Amino acid sequence: MLPNSQAQTPTTRVTSQSVVPRDITEKFTQAASRLKTGQLVKDEYFTLFEAVGALEIMDSKMDSGYLGPEEDEQTLDDDYDVLRDLTPEQVVGIMDELLCHEMAWHMGHPLSQTLFTSLYLDKLLWPVPRIFEDTHFGRGRGPGEEAGSELVHIVLRSYCLGLVKCCDFVHTRVTAEFFYEEEDFSTQLYNRSLLSHFEYGLFCNLLDRAISWIDDQPTVDETVKNAIRARLEFRLKFLLGLQQDINIMQTRSVDHFEACLSLLPTLQQSSRAGQPVSEAFSWKIQRKLASTVPPRPMVTISLEDALAHLKRLFQDGIHLSQVLDYQGPYNLRVAIWTFLSRKPQPLVYIRSLTQTIIMNKSIILGTIPVKQFLYDELASLVLPSSILLEANLDETEMPSDPRFQIAQLMDGFVRRFSQPFVDTFRSACLNRCRIRRTVCHTIVDWDNLQMEAEDLDEQLRVLSGEPPLELPNGDTTYAYPLSSWTYHQKLIQFRLILQLGFELSIYAPEELPGMYWYLSHICSTHLGHIDRIRTFIVSAAQRSRLSSAKRALLRKSFLLFDRLTTQIIAIDAFAISLHALYVLLSRHKILPTASSPQAYSNDKFRYELRMKPFLSITLPELVPYDEYYREATLQGDSDEIVLERATKAIGEARKAWEATLANGPFLEDPDGEKLAAPALAEDWTRDVKDTMRACIGASIAIESVKKAILARGSPTQDTETLPPLNLKANIPEAGEKGRWHDWWVVPQVLQVQAQPKAKN
Repeated sequence: MLPNSQAQTPTTRVTSQSVVPRDITEKFTQAASRLKTGQLVKDEYFTLFEAVGALEIMDSKMDSGYLGPEEDEQTLDDDYDVLRDLTPEQVVGIMDELLCHEMAWHMGHPLSQTLFTSLYLDKLLWPVPRIFEDTHFGRGRGPGEEAGSELVHIVLRSYCLGLVKCCDFVHTRVTAEFFYEEEDFSTQLYNRSLLSHFEYGLFCNLLDRAISWIDDQPTVDETVKNAIRARLEFRLKFLLGLQQDINIMQTRSVDHFEACLSLLPTLQQSSRAGQPVSEAFSWKIQRKLASTVPPRPMVTISLEDALAHLKRLFQDGIHLSQVLDYQGPYNLRVAIWTFLSRKPQPLVYIRSLTQTIIMNKSIILGTIPVKQFLYDELASLVLPSSILLEANLDETEMPSDPRFQIAQLMDGFVRRFSQPFVDTFRSACLNRCRIRRTVCHTIVDWDNLQMEAEDLDEQLRVLSGEPPLELPNGDTTYAYPLSSWTYHQKLIQFRLILQLGFELSIYAPEELPGMYWYLSHICSTHLGHIDRIRTFIVSAAQRSRLSSAKRALLRKSFLLFDRLTTQIIAIDAFAISLHALYVLLSRHKILPTASSPQAYSNDKFRYELRMKPFLSITLPELVPYDEYYREATLQGDSDEIVLERATKAIGEARKAWEATLANGPFLEDPDGEKLAAPALAEDWTRDVKDTMRACIGASIAIESVKKAILARGSPTQDTETLPPLNLKANIPEAGEKGRWHDWWVVPQVLQVQAQPKAKN
């Protein structure tokens, strides 16, 4: 057999006498043309084994060890000498290239296509060093050849090792939390080690030594010396910032990230002093990695993009400290959601760190026990002054005592409900698509939890002696506080699923009227539920004497109810106005629709698809399709009525969003103490103002449609006998100019020239 370097490309295809090849392209094309759109043909006997067996061996795209005849000898190994003398400018260039590869890894690309393409890192990491002294570039060389020049051995080596340790801290944190491979982050190490078994102090000492050494070199140009020093200082501060990790909950220190942030302009300006060394990076190293995929192209990003991602990482790391001040579950929810809804979303490391900070070892934010966290939520919403939260097993040891039994039931409630409740916060740390997918699954779990909560409410009602509430019609009912709270959480998830659907552009244009109607339907259901909770709290407060502390809790609950009501009214009114606007656009065939007829799609099928996450939910009940279609299309309502509905609703929405903005992002304590989170408050304010801009855009669109309808003729006339509206509707995609907020798809209604009538 010839070696790979001497292999010749075959000119003929050898076949056995029993196999006669024939061209089936024409017959295959004819057979495929008879298939309908969406129809799938599958041979049940064509298994994975046959599929793998069909792969071509010695194809360079599939076989990482195959060498084509045009490749040189020794092409599996690079002839770059990592001990070669480098100029200071080249060292700067290699450092910058390594930084670009590091940030490409943070963005989700595999190490095999980024950092592990570096020949310098390859020499440091393979074979895996057993002692720290083995981490040098001259491993395997003879005596006197191990070190190389001092610039390489002291400066570049310390930078490379500091980079590897930074990656180790990031890798450890990300793999400890929930993330999605190939979507968010690639944790594959390809049988390499990130030197996790060495203490970080060793790396800090090396970087300090390198900084001192470069300062003592009089022959190095001052500009280049400052560039190298800035990169070493940056790597040291970055390493210390990542090493702090979850200790930020105790230290509250962001000095290291602030120092890194201040060094970024210097890195940008001094990059001109660097000289690239492209041969120091090679994709061929992938052939030596433990990988199940063929070599892939090296991923390269510009230094400007890398520094921009670094800037966001440090800013997010600094602002994360503002989440740590605990002032109740509501404020924490607002802070977490606001922080993780930034555009673009924080990098995976920051999101993983946030997951750990939210709850680590059953402790919230490093200080609040999860039981207290859940009790604070219940106290603010459904039980501001209740014996259910005061009963404690430590205060009574008599099993027959109702307080003992109440405490037991409540402890069981905490064990069952605390993790799902905390997960509603932690799920915000996922990417936006995964948030929606996760909530679509967990909402079914919350529906089951509501039934369990109802059973607990029945038992607790007997033990606590809760009196019934008389209704105006003479009937009586009970509070059911735990199931009411569970239902409240479930309705929040309903709205989140719908609104994320708008953000992720899941709904087609023709579906927008119905989905905004359904959002309004959920909001009205939620408002009625909040009124029910408020009624029982007022009734309970009137029956008992409250201490000053309990009165303060009661005032805080009512403030929370007012805030929630105002916000949901704002969402409801805006959804009603957009629903009415899209109904008009659809009626007059202005709304863009699918360009080609959809053979396997109709309104009912689409409704079933969109309602799939809610099919198994018992409460609120799924709206039957006939009722949904009637309400979504506003059957029986004239254009005049629909226009009045849209105009009135958008006016109410603007007022409600103005009130929401005036309330501010966070709920104040009874003593008036405010949560000090200026960066998060600024993000929240910007989000609300973007929604208000969307309201203004909707008002303009409604007014444009109104003018066109009035100019055409009386809205009460038969629309088929009137000329068409000379309007065009553009629906901006998320992130495009004209889309003021991702959750509010406001169409841009434009006047177009009327088509001249054809002459007879």
